[in-house]
Amino acid sequence: MRGAIAGCLLLLAGGGCTAGALDQPSRGDPATCLALFQSYDRAARTYPANKFGSDDVPAPMVPGPVARPARLLIQEGCRTSSADLDGLPALAARLAGHRVVNSGATIPPTVVQLGIVTGIEDEREVTRFFRGLGYGSRGIGAPTLGRRLYIGTFTSQGALDQAMAIARQAGFVAPMPTTRTKL
Repeated sequence: MRGAIAGCLLLLAGGGCTAGALDQPSRGDPATCLALFQSYDRAARTYPANKFGSDDVPAPMVPGPVARPARLLIQEGCRTSSADLDGLPALAARLAGHRVVNSGATIPPTVVQLGIVTGIEDEREVTRFFRGLGYGSRGIGAPTLGRRLYIGTFTSQGALDQAMAIARQAGFVAPMPTTRTKL
């Protein structure tokens, strides 16, 4: 075991691999990630974050049943990294003049959960991108994961399908429609 640790340290010191390669898993499978996001949502609704700390500054404590699906989302590569978003400027240029078009069947008000980004700068970049296309967007914290991003609200199947396709093109591994945005 010590030999493996020493070998990795030697590789890092020698530039043989980067720290980013060690902490960023490979890209996740969309079906697996979708199931894991749904599992995380169920756990977060069932076991809301507890509060601890002073009365003035409560800090969230992630319950164990929520921490497990969160770890699995990370391990399976379901978060969206900065590298996954590298194509946003080119995609924005290709989609210049895009309009959100309601078409197809009427659906209950639905939003698209794009996925989770790990940094505030990524959230800003994604927000600018989708707002530039005419979509409303917002982000909320996802304990232990990063920032969870949503676009919409959509009331037609055609507009929802269009948004889901753009989300995949933008670099999100498993966007999903949802009528629940409060966990």
